[in-house]
Parts: sequence; structure tokens; C-alpha cells
Amino acid sequence: MPFDPIRYESDDVYRSWIENPFRFVEPNENNGMQGLRRPQLGALYTALAHLVSAAATPATIVMPTGTGKTDTIFALIFAGTFSRTLIIVPSDALRDQIANNIVELRNLRAMGAIHTDAKTPVIGKIKSRLSEAEVSELKSCNAIIATPQALQNFSPSELSALANLCSHLIIDEAHHVAAATWKSVRKLFLDKPSIQFTATPFREDKKSLDGKIIYHYSLKQAQLDGYFQEIEFHPIREYNPLLGDHAIASKAVELLRNDLDSGKDHLMMVRARSQAKATKLFEIYNEYSDIPCVLIHSKTPDKDNVLLKIKEKKYRIIVCVDMLGEGFDLPELKIAAIHDQHQSPAVTLQFIGRMTRVSTKLGTAKFVANIANQRMDSQMASLYEESADWSAIIRDVSETKIQREVQRDEFAAQFEDGSGKEILALNPEPNISAIAYRLSESDWLPINVEGFTAHKEELIFSSVNESKDLVILITKANVSVSWARTSEIENVEWFLYLAHYNKQKNTLFIHCSGDDKQSKKFRSLISRNSAIISGEKTFRTLHDINFLKLQNVGLSRNQKDIRFTMHVGRDINSIIGELENGTAIKSNIFATGFFNGEKATAGCSHKGKIWEMDSGPIDRWVNWCKHVAEKLNDDKIETKNIINNVMRSEQINNSWPTGLFYADWPESISIENEIKTWLIINGISYNLLDVNLSQPTRKSDSELEISMYTCNDSGVESVLGIVKIYLLKDDYRFVCDNTKISLDGERLLSEYLQNNPLRLLKQDGSVVYGNYRYYSPSTINILIPKSLISVWDWGSTKIHHESMGKERDLDTVQGFTYQKIIDKYDIIFNDDGAGEIADLIGICEQDGIIRIDLYHCKYCSSKGGVTTPGGRVNDTYEVSGQTSRSVKWMHSGEALLSQLMARYQKSITSGFDRVLKGAIVDIDLLRYKCRDHEMKLNFYIVQPAISENSITSEQLTVLGTSYTYIKSISGNDLRVIISK
Repeated sequence: MPFDPIRYESDDVYRSWIENPFRFVEPNENNGMQGLRRPQLGALYTALAHLVSAAATPATIVMPTGTGKTDTIFALIFAGTFSRTLIIVPSDALRDQIANNIVELRNLRAMGAIHTDAKTPVIGKIKSRLSEAEVSELKSCNAIIATPQALQNFSPSELSALANLCSHLIIDEAHHVAAATWKSVRKLFLDKPSIQFTATPFREDKKSLDGKIIYHYSLKQAQLDGYFQEIEFHPIREYNPLLGDHAIASKAVELLRNDLDSGKDHLMMVRARSQAKATKLFEIYNEYSDIPCVLIHSKTPDKDNVLLKIKEKKYRIIVCVDMLGEGFDLPELKIAAIHDQHQSPAVTLQFIGRMTRVSTKLGTAKFVANIANQRMDSQMASLYEESADWSAIIRDVSETKIQREVQRDEFAAQFEDGSGKEILALNPEPNISAIAYRLSESDWLPINVEGFTAHKEELIFSSVNESKDLVILITKANVSVSWARTSEIENVEWFLYLAHYNKQKNTLFIHCSGDDKQSKKFRSLISRNSAIISGEKTFRTLHDINFLKLQNVGLSRNQKDIRFTMHVGRDINSIIGELENGTAIKSNIFATGFFNGEKATAGCSHKGKIWEMDSGPIDRWVNWCKHVAEKLNDDKIETKNIINNVMRSEQINNSWPTGLFYADWPESISIENEIKTWLIINGISYNLLDVNLSQPTRKSDSELEISMYTCNDSGVESVLGIVKIYLLKDDYRFVCDNTKISLDGERLLSEYLQNNPLRLLKQDGSVVYGNYRYYSPSTINILIPKSLISVWDWGSTKIHHESMGKERDLDTVQGFTYQKIIDKYDIIFNDDGAGEIADLIGICEQDGIIRIDLYHCKYCSSKGGVTTPGGRVNDTYEVSGQTSRSVKWMHSGEALLSQLMARYQKSITSGFDRVLKGAIVDIDLLRYKCRDHEMKLNFYIVQPAISENSITSEQLTVLGTSYTYIKSISGNDLRVIISK
């Protein structure tokens, strides 16, 4: 490293380092196997080589917890003879620990790496803001240790003074480096050596660490080399939330007692997310009077003294909230009772790493957690499965994420400046759009991309994938600003070019974030003799979108004064006839609808552009291209037929229509959002899933009334409030007294519904939003096929009683249905009550497919104690609406099963066991399998009030409304069960 002659003459410590060079001691039999570990040697040699060849480039060293990272930092300072080093650490505890350890240098001196004549560095600790004069007083120090919290109050000039004083920057736990305070310090060292150390070089906010990974000692290698101990995971399953914490405590204490009895000097950490939860847990663990227990968190009185007693092992059980983490070195912590799981892989890896340090005097690390009904992302959820191998999982999670960072570094290295990496760190997500071309395979020339040139555009990165069907090109250009006529100031713009060639369909897709001229030049470079796909063929992309609703339509007209007209929203209804009979030429169309049960958008223009109103990763764009290619090349698709089935709209004037039989929440609230949405009615909060809407009641020509109600586990309903909809002259108005909605902030429910109206189903199959009725000729007045109707003999069953309740009354509609279907399923769940998905849910797994059948049951009303099935249309309204609503769960298998788990936990505390067949653990296991298994959802209506002999066309039409809706969205039939 550069020799500092002034420092050599003035500082005894620095001089002793120069005169007594650091020794790279490797373990051998002669030194009692005392020496630098393999990862320490690798990190040191790599770092020193980097400082020789590219000292000004920030570098990152990845070393798993427990592999000697701290000693490596000290060794680097000595081996590199750093003149004066600023070390930044994330916490006060780590600052003090590093300061003490660098004074002692116990391990490095014991192995002889540091000569006895090499003096201990003079340490300075920054605990608060320092003036420039006070910073100057740190000149005598060889190492200065600070936290970002201490530096955040420094003025720019004070930070500059500190940076000018130091020759090198070392950042420990560098995954914090993207925070604003850390970055402000990092920028001051742009022209000085900067080395970052971390075990987890990734951040959950996806920001860059801003340092090239020069050395990565993998967790897998650490496990193979014996630096990272194997982990025991002891799962428990307790679905009753009142008993879960006690079950974890019982198992964890059992493990601790066994370890202590076998002579292991182990301690146990009890993790809680909040101080309130920690206090409750302390009461539970304090009941084990034979094992001393302590509670510690940020507000614990005399915290330092408590920490000292913990290190002295005065306590064996430590209940804490975000304590004993970075900077707390206590190898005897070997058991963790995890009552609240971390949601972040990075934090989890850090947490686990601190308990898996290897010592011949200590046993294996043990973790205890309740794996019942976990709700987290797939990476974290895999830790909490029945037979989870934590050693393998954390290795795979770590390696996957780190490899992503390494690849990102390799990609970014091809950029000449930091701007390229800033773009890459955002993860490219192009708009889902393209122009398609006919192209023979012999005219596809992807390799030509390497020769890209353009005026004022600089080629930054280009790539062709292995299968030679995807080209990616990134350029940048200096462009003049729009508000000044000068070349002295310019903006920098980045452009993304994509090309995908579908060899099976001989179709090329071109995407360019720039203009048409740039797109054309790119296409000409990588292909020849291409022919654009335009005209009517582009409108084939609207095929297979159900409930197709046109949002924007542009028409070209052959009129003298009008060449083009644009139609938006409800104005589109007026030009549907022109689209059908061809009196106007379609210029461009943008539409919405449903595809495979999910909301879909599609745009297409006569000139050839096709798009979705979405963006996504590049692989998502490629998959979209493949799907579109199938439609563009399908000559059987008639665009005229697509237009004929488009949803029409008509304004509702003078009076509300009759036959409105069901109300549902707005389409803007998906199933996933319903779980997170709350209604505040008269000051009391209700989850939206627990609030049902009644059949619309026509109070007058201009007023509709819809009740919001909930019901308890016994099926007893209670009205919470009223939604009123008033029909105005050319508008509508919602009124919901004393009701707010909490969704992306809290606001009045009436205000939200004014912009996102309820969905009202009409008997004929049309839908009402606000003061407009929407319908399609292909879905209006459709009768359900009689082949989908089955008849049961209900015998003496009390069909005027609907619910089994928690007493499992079989003499009810639901109880009878349960007995009829019991042999068809592995699991049957009673979901009856407020927030239900269906009354009964049957689940079975076969050949890798999870089948979930939803049974919606309804009772037959009685008169004078007598029930008579018949042809009353009212008996179809509510159950048809509820069944239509349940199609929302079509592609939400994991969410559906998670909802059942939550419903079970909520009711089991009152003695209501919802699992009629199977076990709750079976649902939990299927919830995990939903991630990689196909799920099929089927729909049933069970309504004994309908008589086969008396069924009317009105009833068949209402049932047909549900049938058409479910069939169009899910592709599955609706089956109906009635009486004789």
C-alpha cells in the first residue's frame, strides 16, 4: 500500500507496523493449528490485490457470520498498513465491541500474525457531532470508529474534514450502506480506498450496495469447511392462537433443559416483535421457576447492567425485542424460541448466523417456531414447513440472492459509469408493448446488434441469449433540453431495445422505449425483409377476453371534414353499430375484460402496435409476445365476431331497473385487497370479508337501498349500516351515513363508491355500475342448461334450517349436503358465517391437482311450519349472487386456503371446529403445495327451495346469469342441486 513518509516519522504506531510487517499465518501442526482461516486468507489476499490494482473502486467482501469477519477487518488494516482508517458500523454496541477488540487483538496476536513489537492502534470513537476543530484532534488516531447515527448530525464541512483526515474507509455490515446517511459519507471517499464487509450483500428495498463484490465466501463452503454449524429446527403446530406461545415455550424450555443436563453451557433467546408481546412472553417463561429469565428491550432500565449479567450467564432465558443482534458476541446463545418470525431473508440470515458459531464446547443451534398458518413470502415460508432443513434453506436463499447481486455486478461492470448500475438496480421492467413483423428464420440476424451505431446514441450494453431468440440493447444519449435553444446544457436519456423472434410462428416482436425512428433502425439492424403485421390482424389480440369492454376507440372516417374521431367511456356505445357494420375503419382500440379468471387489458392499432396497460420483467414481456403470436397467426379468429360480443352500455334514466338481485363490492377491490380492507361503521372496524351486502331494495324509482350486515358463527345476522344509491338526472349519488373505508388511506365510503361504484347484478345477466347498465348480446337472458341441474330427495330434512352451526346439526340443508358429499373429499370445511367463501368447501388432491369445490347452500322458507319447494324467483337471487362472487378466488389458491386457516383459528377459540373431515394440518400442507400444484375450482348451488316440477324461466335466467359469469371467467360450469 502507498507508504506515508510523514506518518512514518510522526507516528510510532504506524512506524511499528511498517517495520514489523503482518504475517499471513496458516494453521499447521507446529503452531497448534493456530492461524488465519481459509475465508480470512482469501478475503485478505483479494482485498490487497484490489487495493493495488483498483484502489479507488469501492469493493465488497462477502463473508458469512461466524467466519471471522471482524478479525479480517483488523488484519487488513495491519497488512495494508493503512495510515488512518474510518470504520463505520451500524450500532453503538458494535462500535464499542470493535474498539475493545482492536485494542486487544487477541486472536491475531495469539497466532503470531501481528508481531509483538507492532503496537496497538490508537482508537477514536465518535459518539456525537464533532466540530471541525474536534475532528482535527483525532489526528493521533490510527482508527476512528463511528455509527451513521453519530454522523448524521455532522455538517457537510465537518464530514469533509473527517474524510480528509482518513486514508481508508471500511464499512462493516455493509447491507446498511444504501441508507442516505451512509451514502453521504461514502461519496466523500470516492477517490479513496473503500472496502465493505457483509454476510448479506442485498437489501430488501433492492437498492444497490454501490460496491463491486470482489470476494464471496459462500455459505455452502462455510458449512463444508465447518465454520457454520448445522441447525436443528423443531416445529410445533398449534392453530389455537391462545395456546401457540405456550406451545413454543414448552418445547424450547424442554430443549434447553436437555442441553443443560448434558453439560452444554447454553442460553436461550426468546424473540418478540414488540415490547408488549415481550412482556406477555416474559410472564409465560417466568413460570419455569427453575431457569432464571430476564426481559430486555430498548426501554429496559439499567440496560447495560442487564447486558453484563446476560454475558455473565446470570440468566438462561432472555426475552428480547431486536436485541443481542449485531455487535453482541455470545456464542452460548444456542436456542431460539421464535414467537414472531422475521419477514426479511437478510435479517433472518443475520439472526441465524449469530447462533450457529462453531465451538467444541457447545452443541448445535436449535430453533423453535409455530408453523401453523404462516403468512409470508415463499422464501421465508419454506423455513417454516414441517420437515424444513434450515441449513439447506438458508444456504439456498443466501446463495440465490447473492448470486443475483454477483450477476448484477457483472452486468453493471459493462457500464462505463455509475448511471448504468443505478438503472440496473431498479430492475428493467419495460412496458408490455411491441410491433410485430413477419420474418423468415434466414432473415433473423441477432448477432448484428453488436454493430449498433446511431447519431448521438452510445451503445452501453447488448446481449443475445443462448437460444438466439432474444436481443437486449441499452443505449444512452445526450439530448437538448426542451426549454432552451442551446447545446451547452443537455439531458442524459437511456433507451431500452428488445427483440424477440418466435421461430415457430416466424414472427418478430420489436419494443423500443424511444421513438418510431429508433425502433425502425433497430429492426433493420437485426433483420431484413421483415413485413409489418397490421390492419385487421392486430385486432385478433382481443380474442378470448371475456366481458370485453371497450375503453378507447379511434375511428378513421372517409368524410370531408372529419378524418378521425376518438371515443372514450360511455360514448363508445354510440359507435358500436358502426364497428359491427364496417361503416367506420378501426384505427385503435383499448379494452378491458377477463382472461383465465384474471383481469386483462389489450390495446391494438391499425398501424401495427399492440400493448397491455402493464409493465414487467423482460421474461414477462417475452411470454406475452409468445401468447400474442398465437392470436396474430390464427386465421380462424374473426374480428367481426369479437366486436359483436363487446359489452354495450346504456344510461339509466328516470327510474332504477327492476330485477336487481345482488350487490357486490367494486371491481377495484380484489380478493387480496378485501383481506386488507376495513369498514369503520359508527366508529367500529370490520374487515371487509366479514361484511355482506344484501339484495338491493327498490325504495322508489330513484332510490336503492342495500344493507351491510354481518353474522356470527351461529348464523345470526345483524345489520351494520345502509348504503343508499340515488338516481339523479344525469348522475348518481351514494350515501353511507357514519361509514368510512380504510383502503390506501381512510376516507368516507360514499366518496370511495362515487368513483368505484358497487357491482349490481340484474336478473337478465346485465350488470349495473352507477347509472349505467352494461350487457353483451352473447350473455343476455341466458338460461342455465338443465343438464347442469341435479335433484336430491331431501326426505324429512328440515330444509327451512340452513346452517349446521358449531353443534354440527345434520338435520339442516348444510348438514344434509355434508352427508351427501362426505365420501368425495379428503377434507370438508364448514365455512358458513360472515366472510364465508362458501358454506361448505370440499378439498381433495389427486395426480398433482388440488381440487376445491365450493358449495353455496340456501334454505327453503316456511309458511305455518310448512316448507314447499316451488318456482319463486326470489329463492335464486341471493345464492346466485354469492356464487358469482366466489369466482374471485379462481387464481388465489394459497390465499383461499390461508383464509380457511385464519377462519379456523378465529372460531376454534369459541369451540367451533370448522373441519368436518380431515385435519387443519392437511389444509396447511396444501397451502404450501398450491405454489407449484395446479388448482381447480368448481362451483355448486344447493337450493332445496327450487322444485324440478315448478322451476320457471325466471329462475333459470337468474341461475343462467351466475352460470354465464362463472363460465366466462373460470371456464368451469356451475352445477345446481334442487328438490323434486
